Order: sequence, then structure tokens, then C-alpha cells
Amino acid sequence: MSAFIYKSLSVLFFVLMSVCIKATGDHIPLFQVVFFRNFFALLPLIFFIYFLKLNFRSINNYKLHIARAFIGITAMSLFFISIRYVPLVEMQTISYSSVFFISILSIFFLGEKIGYRRIIAIFIGFIGVLIILKPSTELFSNYSVLPLIASLFLSMAVIVLKKILLTNNNILSVWVFTVLCTIISLFFYNENWVWPNNLDMSFMVASGILGFIAQICLTKSFQLADASILAPIDFSSVIWSFSLGYIFFGELISSDVLIGGLIIITSVGYIFYRERVLQKEIVLGVNKQF
Repeated sequence: MSAFIYKSLSVLFFVLMSVCIKATGDHIPLFQVVFFRNFFALLPLIFFIYFLKLNFRSINNYKLHIARAFIGITAMSLFFISIRYVPLVEMQTISYSSVFFISILSIFFLGEKIGYRRIIAIFIGFIGVLIILKPSTELFSNYSVLPLIASLFLSMAVIVLKKILLTNNNILSVWVFTVLCTIISLFFYNENWVWPNNLDMSFMVASGILGFIAQICLTKSFQLADASILAPIDFSSVIWSFSLGYIFFGELISSDVLIGGLIIITSVGYIFYRERVLQKEIVLGVNKQF
């Protein structure tokens, strides 16, 4: 039972992290938000690693860690832009498309095999995405496409992470990722960076701490139960996103997002089911790994 509690808390804290980032608005440069998100996650990570007595010398395969950092910070940045301009529930719903991308990329990079049922589920899921995005000549001027692009990069980061975890501890992998993302974000420092007011600083500190707690809860849940058993809990993020988006930002759900979201969730749910039946872990890490 505790595994479900940890996974549920992980989902909630990831959504709360998004709320904090959205609350800062768009007056703080993107990579400054990325920097604070990662920097304030480093401090509790240090104490956690010390408490667990993990050995930094066990970290290996740095090329994959660096690749994951660059891919992951791209996904993170795109998601953070999405959070600013797209309703939370819409962003969260579209982000489930990462499951479809992971399934596809797993064929080429992990040698996974998928059957025709999963292929149909992926196809139907993308129909749901199209219903939400309403493709037109102005598609790429629509901020709603950003979560889709972010999901593609997230899926690539998850594929790399699966290779990393073959020989690395998950917590230490989070540490390396967070350190590298903190450093990379500093390369985007310019005169537009501002010293946040007390409220914005509080939100950015909270985003780092909440992201850290969410990651730890996610890791703990995977230690206690199989990822495929816990996967359906991810759907609660839609409920949290809608509820918190409405309470704090007055966001409502449109009919397109409702219809398309139901199609996407149904497709993802079927993929979770097939993963459980076949005892695979293709969609490990559907939650954002940052």
C-alpha cells in the first residue's frame, strides 16, 4: 500500500512544482527559472545522498549522463514555457504523448518489440493529440504544440535514463542530472536576469524542493512495487492539474481538451495494461524525471 502512497505523492508534488513555476509568470527569464529549479534541488539532494551513504565513485558512463542532461534540459525548458502559456490540465494531458514516443523509440534504441495492439493504441492516442492541437497553418504559433515537442525530448531522455540505470544508482543519476542542468542553465545568463522579489523567490525555491521530493517519492515507489502496477496513478495528475489550475489561475477545460484527453488517457491506459500483461517496462519514467 505504501508504494501507491509514494507514487500518489510524487504525482501531486510534480503538479505543485508546475503550479509554483506558473505562479512566477513570464517576467523572469526562462533559464533563470530553470537554474533556480535545479539549484534548490541540489541542497536537499546532498543531505539525502549523505544519509544513504551513496558512493559518488560508483557513477559511470558520463557520456550518457551528459547526453541526458542536454536532452532533459531541453524538455524541461519547453515544459516550463508550456506551463506559462498553456492551461495546466492541457499541458499535462498532452505530455502523456511521451508514452507513445517512448514506445516508438524503444524499438530503435532498446530493441523492444511492440505488437499491432500497441501500434493501434499509439495511433489512436495521436488522434487525441490532434483533436487538442487542431492542426492548421498556424500550428507552430500555438503554444499548445510545445508540450508535444517537450514530450518527444522527454521520451528521448527516458530512453537514455534506462541505459544509465543499468549500471548507475537512480539517486546518484538524479544528482548528476541536476548538477549538469544547473551548470548548463548558467551559460544562458545575460543582463535580462533579475533578482526575484520575495514572492517569486519563494515560488522558485519551492519548485526545487517540490521537484526533489517528487523524485524521491517516485524512486521509493518503484523500489516497493513494479512500475507497471503503479503507472495508472499517473492519471491523477490530470485531476490535480485541473483542480489546482482552476483554483489558482481560473483555468477551465475546453471541449477539445476533454475529448482529446479522454482518447489519450484511454490509449495510454491500454499501453499500461499491455505492459503489465507482457511484464515489460517500456514506459518507465512516464513522470517527468526532473
